[in-house]
Amino acid sequence: MFGLLSEELGILVRRGLWACRDGGADSLDVPGWAVEVKRTERQEAAHWCQAVEQAEDTARRPVLFWRASRQPWIAMCDLHDINPSIYPARGRETAWVSLPAWCQLVRETQP
Repeated sequence: MFGLLSEELGILVRRGLWACRDGGADSLDVPGWAVEVKRTERQEAAHWCQAVEQAEDTARRPVLFWRASRQPWIAMCDLHDINPSIYPARGRETAWVSLPAWCQLVRETQP
């Protein structure tokens, strides 16, 4: 997963050691984002709650990457983080997007 993100974004994205040790976000290498990764057969609401909590702890925006067996990676993010002028309130609406679509969003919104 982190290799795919590195390729798509053109930056080194690694899993942080603190993720296992301290229960923090899986990666903080994407500027402004707290990346959480789940490789499970079922996506659960608790996964998104965990991603949001970890993002809040680091003053970043949450993104949850999830993949079931033999399926592509998808990203869950808050629509406010995609377009705050249309979705002014954070935490009300989320969306699933493909990994390449999320990476395009990141590339186009970086300062």
